[in-house]
Amino acid sequence: MRRIYHRFPRRCDLVFDINVPFSDAAGTIVRLNGTHEAARLGDEMVRIDFQVQVADQKISFLPVDEVAGLLYNLTEAVDFQIELKETLLSSERRIPRSRNVFLVRLEEVGMATECTITKTSSMTGLDALDLKRLILGAVR
Repeated sequence: MRRIYHRFPRRCDLVFDINVPFSDAAGTIVRLNGTHEAARLGDEMVRIDFQVQVADQKISFLPVDEVAGLLYNLTEAVDFQIELKETLLSSERRIPRSRNVFLVRLEEVGMATECTITKTSSMTGLDALDLKRLILGAVR
């Protein structure tokens, strides 16, 4: 079943191919839900938390862990909403830095997967290239 969001923008920030089958690429994004990654940006340590939601009935998004059998029912295309929360890590405390929201569409293209990313939040911080790096790092 296709899980498409009807308001997915026609303008996109980035389109690239992932050289794995559609089901593997979708599974990778679903597995990112609830995980985090630590990175050094300049001289600051930053924690990036992932929250992944999937399109539901073309008009909204549901958390991926609330959709039973999600990976078994996906075919052709799927839209995800990925929220990346950045937190600055210091020795004394954790300081929220930004909340970046992206729409991600995966489409099956033969034995590869086409990935389209659009940033929907206006906050500075992570961009589509950063999300691409995170997704490709998780695929490998």
